[in-house]
Amino acid sequence: MKLNKLIYVLSILFITVSCDEEFLETYPTDSLSQEQVGEALAVNPAAAEGTLFGIYEQFYRLGSGGGQGQEDFGLKIIDINTDILSGDMAHTGKSYNRQTSISELTETLSPDNKFNYMHWRMLYRLINLSNLVIDGLGGADETGLLGELDTDGKRQTMGQALAARAYAYYLLCHLYVDDISDTSKEVLPLYTSADQSEQGKSSLSAVMNLVISDLLAAETLLDGFVRKTKIEINQDLVRAFLAYSYGALNDWVKCEEYAAKVVGAGYPIMTNAEVLGGFNRVNDHPGIMWGIDITTSQELASLFTWWGFMDVYSYAYAGVGNRKSIDRGLYDQIRADDIRLQQFPFVVYGDSWLVPAGKFYYEGIPASWVGDINYRFSGPQVNVTSDAHYMRSAEMYLLHAEASYENGKEDQAKQSLKAVADLRIGDTSYIDALSGADLKNEIDVQTRVEFFAEGKSYFLMKRQRKTITRGSNWLDFTGESFNHNDDKLTFEIPENEILFNPNISGQN
Repeated sequence: MKLNKLIYVLSILFITVSCDEEFLETYPTDSLSQEQVGEALAVNPAAAEGTLFGIYEQFYRLGSGGGQGQEDFGLKIIDINTDILSGDMAHTGKSYNRQTSISELTETLSPDNKFNYMHWRMLYRLINLSNLVIDGLGGADETGLLGELDTDGKRQTMGQALAARAYAYYLLCHLYVDDISDTSKEVLPLYTSADQSEQGKSSLSAVMNLVISDLLAAETLLDGFVRKTKIEINQDLVRAFLAYSYGALNDWVKCEEYAAKVVGAGYPIMTNAEVLGGFNRVNDHPGIMWGIDITTSQELASLFTWWGFMDVYSYAYAGVGNRKSIDRGLYDQIRADDIRLQQFPFVVYGDSWLVPAGKFYYEGIPASWVGDINYRFSGPQVNVTSDAHYMRSAEMYLLHAEASYENGKEDQAKQSLKAVADLRIGDTSYIDALSGADLKNEIDVQTRVEFFAEGKSYFLMKRQRKTITRGSNWLDFTGESFNHNDDKLTFEIPENEILFNPNISGQN
């Protein structure tokens, strides 16, 4: 079932739980309060799902970050911006001045710039919507989370809301905190209920403790939950969030444990044909664990989607000069017998054309055009149906390799690393001889190459406390290095938050 149909059906629950005409006027489906959710649940417990799918809509909806122009489209713009900040995605064309402030590292130094506000507003909106559902279901205090959750539907709704809140805080901790190893520092406002007034900063430790506790509760609540669409958060996604969260804290034992649980769930790794197949239909790929099936009813044009900014075949920004390429230094580490070299067919035009044209291309493009250097764009996607993906199973294999190495289990690390590498590289026997820093570097490289332009490298940089160096095809800071905790690589608390929240007076 398409997501738009689900949103429609679930939204109708809010206006059909009562035949009273006054109820229709009092409970609008587009703006809900804690009291309204709670009262609607008293009449029909399924009503919370309407707000739950409102949460998921924020992941891709234009304007979810406050209407900040064509670049305001949810999680995927965060993927692009963080990939640039990580140093793995070089901004090799600046036509139309899109995201130049990210690659020039000026956006992250000015709290009044739009991306600081956009990401902050979108993620705190997710938190507020999640809190509405959590509050409406009785709250998630320490005295008894399961007390009022007397049906599977309530438990599963609560589990998804807790997981969404945790994921939003996880992202905030990375995007707005320079050094995530300093857990004692006060960094972010912490809201655990929708009716709280403006909060001051809580410590990173307190925020991450909430992330972990929310996810552990969600893991239990979502046991046995079978989702209808890939946008819904199930138990396996919660465990993946836990693996990433423990990794961010460098709790490698728990990181390994939870990555192994997801690997053991049996999701296949995408085949070579799939990783060269466009990434445009999430339901065609069992190896995509989390994503959104975009339909025409969502009325998304390529100019304001991830595709317009990344797909050179769409007649949008990427196709007309605002290119995002793989960093030349990373590209040079791809082995000659690696199938992923085919993801960058336009290298013949030079380093500024190291775009992932053989990896990402929109649904419906003529197959003969893909990888053909004579075709660089075909025309606009006026009504986009190409999907957005957020997580793949291969992430957990490589995270498991990373955690296993950190836990001193090199043979196990090699096994998980080769589960992916064996599919991509003709001869992986060289991995058997690796150890120590060489093995760690190989896990790093394979993770960055496998998930290039998928929004993963920034979080790898932060959890490994790395220093990154920009390669030769960058237009800005070519060859310069930046430490993971450099202020230039982290967004500022937006100016509006400091002006209008009396309990926050300064940056992190």
